Amino acid sequence: MNKLVVILLSTIIINNSFASEEEFFDIDKPAKIQKANAEFVYKFLLAEIAAQRGDLTSAGHLYYDLAKLTKNIPLAQRATNIAGYARNGRLALDSAELWRQLDNDSLEAKQILAELFISSGNLAKARPIIEKLLEQEKTRADGFLYLNNLLSKVENKKNALRFILAISKPYPELAEAHFSIAHTAFFAGDIKLAEKELDITESIKPNWETAALFRGYMLAIDWPEKALEFYQSFLNVNPNSNEVRLEYAKILANLKMYSKAKSEFLRLVDGSLASPEISLTVALLSLELNDNILAEKFFNQALERGYIDRDKIQIYLAKIYLDRKEPDTAITFLDKISSGKLFVEAKILTAEIIAENRSVDDGIASLSKYKNLSPDDKLQFLKAKTSLLYNNNRQQDAFDLMKGADSNFNNSAEFKYDYAMLAEKMGNLLLMEQLLKEAIKIKPDYAYAYNALGYSYADRNIKLADAKKYIEIALSISPNNHYIMDSMGWLHFRMGNIEIALQFIEKAYKIQKDPEIAAHLGEILWKMGKLKQAEKVWEESIKTYPSNTVLIETFERLR
Repeated sequence: MNKLVVILLSTIIINNSFASEEEFFDIDKPAKIQKANAEFVYKFLLAEIAAQRGDLTSAGHLYYDLAKLTKNIPLAQRATNIAGYARNGRLALDSAELWRQLDNDSLEAKQILAELFISSGNLAKARPIIEKLLEQEKTRADGFLYLNNLLSKVENKKNALRFILAISKPYPELAEAHFSIAHTAFFAGDIKLAEKELDITESIKPNWETAALFRGYMLAIDWPEKALEFYQSFLNVNPNSNEVRLEYAKILANLKMYSKAKSEFLRLVDGSLASPEISLTVALLSLELNDNILAEKFFNQALERGYIDRDKIQIYLAKIYLDRKEPDTAITFLDKISSGKLFVEAKILTAEIIAENRSVDDGIASLSKYKNLSPDDKLQFLKAKTSLLYNNNRQQDAFDLMKGADSNFNNSAEFKYDYAMLAEKMGNLLLMEQLLKEAIKIKPDYAYAYNALGYSYADRNIKLADAKKYIEIALSISPNNHYIMDSMGWLHFRMGNIEIALQFIEKAYKIQKDPEIAAHLGEILWKMGKLKQAEKVWEESIKTYPSNTVLIETFERLR
């Protein structure tokens, strides 16, 4: 008998068994199969084979059918578990209900059944089961806390709140019950009720870490500084509360209070919450504070503790040794990255180090030895080689390299764009326009190409109608891009629409204080007679970008 026939017969038998057994099942009658007969063995083997092949739905149905025929509790449990893995809600509910009927004393069966009812939004059916489970005093407090997790997944948050209010009513003295109301109320949007119930929780169970964490979470959403104050006051009374200290340290870091954050993380790095992630955080904070010695120590500790993204740490260590003027040691760390998402970054950084400390040609050669690259990686390597040449006053060599690679990237909009930008730097504006139009043809939603073409016209004060068309398209594709906003503002400046120009460029500058945007903003303010404001913008930007040619030229031309 061939394999296809076996599969078809198996499917027919399975489907018939599903259809026929349902009507005969009665929990009070003896099991239809009471020993391992041929039918049991056959169906059990089919279930095992289906499970091994990954057909979890068929396996779950077979185990469910066998559990009904044999009234065997482990089989009902297995059917429930497999249905859960298969994400088959209906089968999981049926199997869990069967398991509960077969073993009415099973706490696990009742919990799973209640979970399934809640996750499906059927809170009415879940309620009597949950109420029964909460009657057990030993597990009642943990039961309420577990309910938080389940109810947070309920789509109708108002229904979830009504449910927890009803369930909690018999337990007015239980802190966990009030905490569950606070938790559910918060996610249902009833902040006043959440705060009220959290107050009650803390009055019953002062200095409870879980409640403190949730109050801090609520505060931090709109007012992180207030959360800091709260966490600090809690830690003054409860200095060993590491979970709260961790959240306190995270907010300090988010608010760029790096020195204080580092102190807090150092208290945690070898404590009960010690982890490679905390070691990495201390290392990164140390870098922010220019403490490379401490950073190196904790980067290595993160590696020793098994941090999963080892390549990321190798790059950080390489940069530390670059700062120490030890390029060869830096390269040894980068050489450890032989594949993965950071491979290209590591090899380009290696090439830059070699170019700076040996020669540009040696740096380029270090990239040329890699052959089996994806098209995207090939383009990244080409851009790196071009940059090495261009930035070392070998502009013509850079242009010739890009020109020679043209035939290899006929269908790459990104290559055409990069080649166009280089052509512009070389003064070949006709080639730049041609390449940008080719990039747009290849990739009609390429916002950067539209923007570059439109900005080029606007900056040269030519073809302003075309410039407007291209920049408008770019802005429609990427409406929040500050560079495109700047282009639109500069276009309006060229067209004499000063007020509109100011609106666009001020918005762009708020997003990113880029030196060229600063140059444009200052020039518009100067044109409007706001000389002091213009000078302030330029001077602040020059402090950060003292060598930007566009900024310096604008500043010197207009002052």
